[in-house]
Amino acid sequence: MGCTIIDDSWAWQYPQESLDPLPSPITLAWAEGDRLVPAATCGKTARERLPGATWIELPGVGHNAMVDDPGLVARTILAVTGVQI
Repeated sequence: MGCTIIDDSWAWQYPQESLDPLPSPITLAWAEGDRLVPAATCGKTARERLPGATWIELPGVGHNAMVDDPGLVARTILAVTGVQI
């Protein structure tokens, strides 16, 4: 079974074909335990449509990763952007 959320609900907003090459660097930071938008299906679809994107799985968090572990999300964003604090 594919990702029905991306394929059906967001089809009008997001391209159905692969975006290659990417217009800029893209990082997909996906919650490992997301049951609403699971990595196994929706993450796979996202990676197929953005083949040059960097993939990071956020361990131990669900759909609301920023609530489950705000420190992990902040560290991930800072690491990707290269910001030092």
